[in-house]
Amino acid sequence: MEQFGVLSLGSRLKRLSDFLYSEVQSVYLAESLMISSTYFPILRLLQQQGALSVMQIAEGLGLSHPAVSKQVSKMLKETLLVKIPDQQDQRRSAICLSEFCCQEMVKVEPVLEAIGKELEYYLDAQTGSFLTQLSGLESQLLNGPYAMRVILRLHPEKVDIQSLSSKTDCLVFKQLNKAWLQRFFPNDIYERDHRILNDPYNEIIEQGGIVRLAFVDGKPIASYYLMPSGNGFEIGKLAVDERFSRLGIGERMLKDALNQVIEMGGQCVYLESHTSLVPALNLYQKLGFTIDESCVVFSVPRANLRMTKQLGGEV
Repeated sequence: MEQFGVLSLGSRLKRLSDFLYSEVQSVYLAESLMISSTYFPILRLLQQQGALSVMQIAEGLGLSHPAVSKQVSKMLKETLLVKIPDQQDQRRSAICLSEFCCQEMVKVEPVLEAIGKELEYYLDAQTGSFLTQLSGLESQLLNGPYAMRVILRLHPEKVDIQSLSSKTDCLVFKQLNKAWLQRFFPNDIYERDHRILNDPYNEIIEQGGIVRLAFVDGKPIASYYLMPSGNGFEIGKLAVDERFSRLGIGERMLKDALNQVIEMGGQCVYLESHTSLVPALNLYQKLGFTIDESCVVFSVPRANLRMTKQLGGEV
């Protein structure tokens, strides 16, 4: 529809609206919430303002009276709403939240907060004219794992980190890192990269190292390797699927790597990076890595700094 420009604006906005309602409903179901995502505007208005008539609800939301009346009827049947006498006119009734619904609305608050943060994540990435931003939002939102990202904000423990254990995992490790390299350094992929990605068993595990992968519901989303080096270890190929960025998964993987090094008796750990990767450098510094100013030779030409961390206890 994008090719029709402003002439398809209504259809495009409806497509986004339908998608968001569907994804939010998936989150509600995953969280065992007994509320439809389409009910939210009415429920929030009643939560904030108390009992209102159908007409007052319609005016408060800028919706038609028939549309609100239809929704209210559904919610009354589902015992989310109850009718009470209008205090100003006993011949009329007002609508308010049931006790059951009040309890559900308390449960839904952290979900709504996560949903809001997720929408901000997508919206903050857009620039340009309205139609340009709309196209960018459609491209990222409609093709992204929106519901899963919200669930991970609510339940970061769903990220399961495991050691590489099969040839399939080897392929996943390669795919994750190849995508990362193509994203940030498409013209700076070297022989060492190909050796490690094509055969991590021989290049890493057979050399005393480990490869770790992160999964969500069986889907691989991140990776890294550890390689023995002197009295410590090198951390390499720390990559997170772009669709799951800014969810703290990179930090989770790095902390896992540091704990693995401690368990294996390593005294220090180092990694190579590039000054252009500012978010990554901020993460490394947050976890106690410092720049090794003395290092001027790197394993691949695209690297231009080395960071190290001394280990002596828990991460």
